[in-house]
Amino acid sequence: MTMEAPYDSEHPVTGTRQFGIEQNSNGSYNIYVRGVDRFTSRIQEATVGIFTNPFLFADSLWESFQEKTNQFVNSNGGVSTINTPITSRPNFNKVKEVLEGSRPVSDLGCN
Repeated sequence: MTMEAPYDSEHPVTGTRQFGIEQNSNGSYNIYVRGVDRFTSRIQEATVGIFTNPFLFADSLWESFQEKTNQFVNSNGGVSTINTPITSRPNFNKVKEVLEGSRPVSDLGCN
């Protein structure tokens, strides 16, 4: 979860993460990070077209996590590959409308 600290400025995005390792049926493992973020304030959301999108930095961070984990495993006698990341950026106005019952969940395009 995004944390706040005294005397520190607000982080541009707020979210939560799940880190894990799961074993596959063939004995191999998947190391994963799952997460969800949204802008901390409406001002940041409204200015995304004007300033740099903070999600671009998040993508770079998680891609570097994949690369470094891959390098560590391969450098220490294991065999590792990087799976293609799955990224979905929902329209939170639609999500709100679904939660309020004014729009069907099928409009979100989720599986």
